[in-house]
Amino acid sequence: MAAVGVLAAAALWVSADVAAAHGVGGRLDLPVPAWQLAWAASFAVAASFVALGMFWDKPRFRAAAAGLTLPGPFQTACRVQAAVVRAVGLVALAVLLYAGLAGNTNPSVNITPVAVYIIFWVGLQVVSVLVGDVWLHLSPFTTIADGSARLWARLRGRRPADYDRGAGNHWWATAAVFGFVWLELAFHDNTDIRVLGVYLVAYTVALLAGAAAFGRGWLRDAEGFGVLFTKLSAMAPLHREGGALKLRAPLAGLATLPIKRGSVAFILVVLGSTTFDGFTRSSVWLDVAAQRTGWELTAVNTVGLVFVIFAVFVLYRAAIAGMAALTGDSERELADAFAPSLLPIAAAYTVAHYFSYLLLEGQQIIAHLSDPFGRGWDLFGTATYLVDFTAISTDTIAWTQTAAIAAGHVLAVAVAHDRAVERWPHRLAMRSQYPMLAVMICYTVIGLLLLLGA
Repeated sequence: MAAVGVLAAAALWVSADVAAAHGVGGRLDLPVPAWQLAWAASFAVAASFVALGMFWDKPRFRAAAAGLTLPGPFQTACRVQAAVVRAVGLVALAVLLYAGLAGNTNPSVNITPVAVYIIFWVGLQVVSVLVGDVWLHLSPFTTIADGSARLWARLRGRRPADYDRGAGNHWWATAAVFGFVWLELAFHDNTDIRVLGVYLVAYTVALLAGAAAFGRGWLRDAEGFGVLFTKLSAMAPLHREGGALKLRAPLAGLATLPIKRGSVAFILVVLGSTTFDGFTRSSVWLDVAAQRTGWELTAVNTVGLVFVIFAVFVLYRAAIAGMAALTGDSERELADAFAPSLLPIAAAYTVAHYFSYLLLEGQQIIAHLSDPFGRGWDLFGTATYLVDFTAISTDTIAWTQTAAIAAGHVLAVAVAHDRAVERWPHRLAMRSQYPMLAVMICYTVIGLLLLLGA
């Protein structure tokens, strides 16, 4: 893997010296020569494929997935932290529900948009990749469901029937995440406080009703954000197994990530929605949507969102069809087996598109914590805090965004290669990855062009 890193760094060096940031808002931060960046990153992906073929001839991730159990003090600290995090999750949900339903309707002074779109949606994705599945304990829905089950057991002398049985699929989760990204990217009034409040109430009621009817296992499989954060956390160095906190090699968890019915669609919706977010900043899309408002804009955005997700699906299925033709294996089986290799790309797109958004615009949460409802409070003395736009340099933004796109695809190639050498002899494994390599390069070029708004 060291060889892959060196090749990626060399390719990035070619393009990073001309990178320069441009404004704030996490939307258009890296206007650089598109052709130069696309060629460099594509070279990095192709070169990594060659390096993997030379130095990675047997599977490594599955053996490393179990990890090493951390010493006792880490386990104790983790249990204490879990209790604190559960309380934080409950308080956060209560605050957001009240802020959305009864707080100031001005989005600039209400905590809801920043908390939902930046801290929660973007921040927790990044934390999940870097640290692990914090949502496992932070989720207020799981905490409420567990508390209700304990109360039921105390009153009835037993837990609810089938409490731990999962839904067996991720179709509910796919619908949930699509609903959220539709609200964020397609709906014409996505920062309306009351709209967000109603969304939070509806999502909470739907999940708790489902948990009451089908149990915590259903909640684990159907709660869209939880499924996303769990999948992303498979790339993290920390994970829990059998109640123990363990340390393992980054990416290793992808080798043992459970893939259920609907999991492939779920991953493609996440990847496609981020791709669409980049596409909305392109001159092509601006020409289409610039003069539209209200529900007309929502309709156009919805068509665009669905189309881009479908295009991502077609690209992936094309790679799988090519792989099946070369190996003789079932397309459905291969689609499931190689879906985890898309997760590094999804994480990379999140970092590339929202890195400055999180670190700069995300600072607004400091002021909002003192006055979450926009009532003129100053609970912690931070209500007058102003965003420090000098907190991160333009060079850092440029380097990070460039590196995220290229490195994400290089890592995706590595994950796919590891899965291939696990399934087939080395020579066949290399041939099987030609279609996937072509799609990875295509994803790389598209991702960079969209990042630049080309």
